[in-house]
Amino acid sequence: MALKPQLPKSQLPASENSWMGVAVAAIVVTAVASAGGMGIGSTLVDQVHGKYLEEQKANSGALINPEYTESSQIVSLKPIVTNLLSSSKNWIRIEASVVLMQRGIEEQDHSLLVKQVEQDLLLYARTLGPRQLEGTRGLLRLRDDLNERAKMRGGKFVRELVLESVVIQ
Repeated sequence: MALKPQLPKSQLPASENSWMGVAVAAIVVTAVASAGGMGIGSTLVDQVHGKYLEEQKANSGALINPEYTESSQIVSLKPIVTNLLSSSKNWIRIEASVVLMQRGIEEQDHSLLVKQVEQDLLLYARTLGPRQLEGTRGLLRLRDDLNERAKMRGGKFVRELVLESVVIQ
């Protein structure tokens, strides 16, 4: 087996020397392009976001959804804990709040409405099976169904039901 003589870098064949130059140039160009793109992109995002916030302030006077600011009250519901329909081994715990209108309903009626919503959510939770709650779609469907039931129970006084936590065991 004959050993190939080692040549100094300056005496490397032209094809190996040019290949290294192209690789270094490509790396440098890529680094400069990515840094420039990142800088320009972040600047554009900041400008657009700033303009959007200014428009929102000018249009509504605040950044918060005006539907929930003046005449709304958030009431926490008691945690709902029950077993799922098909199995006594599987349990669900739901913690939620209800956004209620303050105007047009008295404090005594608020508490009665909250109790009715809690009872309705408990009855609905008892009809759920484990397969209905699988995955992201199951959680979205649960949220939509609970929201719809709360709005049906509360009529025009319930604006939204907000899920705080859902635990399935």
